[in-house]
Amino acid sequence: MSKTVIGSLEPGMVLAKPVVNKGGLVMIGEGTELNDSLIEKIREMGVSSVHIRGITQPDMPKEEMLALLDKRFSGVEEKPYMGLIKQALKEHIEGLYG
Repeated sequence: MSKTVIGSLEPGMVLAKPVVNKGGLVMIGEGTELNDSLIEKIREMGVSSVHIRGITQPDMPKEEMLALLDKRFSGVEEKPYMGLIKQALKEHIEGLYG
């Protein structure tokens, strides 16, 4: 299961978790196979991402993700533990891409 941004959804993908509205009401149930119409409805609901079954690759290229990590930690790496946290996250990101 992976959280997938709406722009990356394709017909045939299957929801791993239900899509709920802002009030917590289930709008599209877990296990639903997506089609163009459902993807458009999810987009119209203002949902930014959904959980999809069987997706294990991140949505972002590794280089882009590592650059974002560097940006997030710029200026704080020298603080106690921040360098360690950044290194742990970097190792995790590397592991996501095999």
